[in-house]
Amino acid sequence: MPKRLLIVLAVTALAIAACHGSSVSPSPSSSPASPNPNPSITTAKVLVTINGTPRPHIPVNESTPSNPASPRPGKTIVTEYTRKLGVAHFSDLKPSKTYCWVALLGQGKISSECAGWPVWQSGEITLGT
Repeated sequence: MPKRLLIVLAVTALAIAACHGSSVSPSPSSSPASPNPNPSITTAKVLVTINGTPRPHIPVNESTPSNPASPRPGKTIVTEYTRKLGVAHFSDLKPSKTYCWVALLGQGKISSECAGWPVWQSGEITLGT
């Protein structure tokens, strides 16, 4: 009986050690986003890809949604063309607004996305295929 008890204790100790050994808390890779728009960020970058490859010279229309409750592209404000690396830059954006971007991919194909400030202020909008 004592051998069984020692074996059970040894297995239990190994199980506890294994659980504690793998419970390392990951450190955050970046600080959490602020709960308010950043008034100093007034530009957005839109990357356009076709079959996963960034494409230059693609027209991208910027608009605000006609209905903020169900964001869909509205009337075009400005059209920018993607540059050499497939990125179009949009400036003079209002930090608290939602914007929409529509990439005209050719042959009647389009790709669009509407995004609020938490998205367009913190990264790149990606359109295309």
